[in-house]
Amino acid sequence: MAKRQTKRRATPQNPAWPDRRGAGGDDYKVGYRRPPRHTRFEKGRSGNPNGRPQGAANAKTIVSRAINERVRIREGETERAMTKLEAMLQGHLVKAIKGDARSAGLVINLVTRLGLLADTESESFTALSEEDHAILEDYVRSKTGPGAGKPANKLEN
Repeated sequence: MAKRQTKRRATPQNPAWPDRRGAGGDDYKVGYRRPPRHTRFEKGRSGNPNGRPQGAANAKTIVSRAINERVRIREGETERAMTKLEAMLQGHLVKAIKGDARSAGLVINLVTRLGLLADTESESFTALSEEDHAILEDYVRSKTGPGAGKPANKLEN
């Protein structure tokens, strides 16, 4: 089959539209990221003159406001007022104590990220005794070869 050829018709130029070269008729080419000069924003004038309405909250403000609302929680016979975030944490703590692994992991992860476990961990790790140090040196020597576990000079000890 033969390809069908189409004739390109010249479209009449609209007199209201400026020439493709721009309003001034100079060699300015209109194209990608080069709009015609007559459609550009004027100097000193914003593209969004009204902008965001004053007092309109963004997502962070809305979430913060919602999570910090105070609610009344019943604990046994007494009622207590606390924020929603605190109530959620209390609920996860209760579930973790009852054995829910997901809640326990969530609480431990949160406590670790906040650095609340760092004090207890630093106290549990003390300096190695001479006997422990000798055991570690023997292990390193057995895995890497003789002389690897010993310091290069006496000052590193």
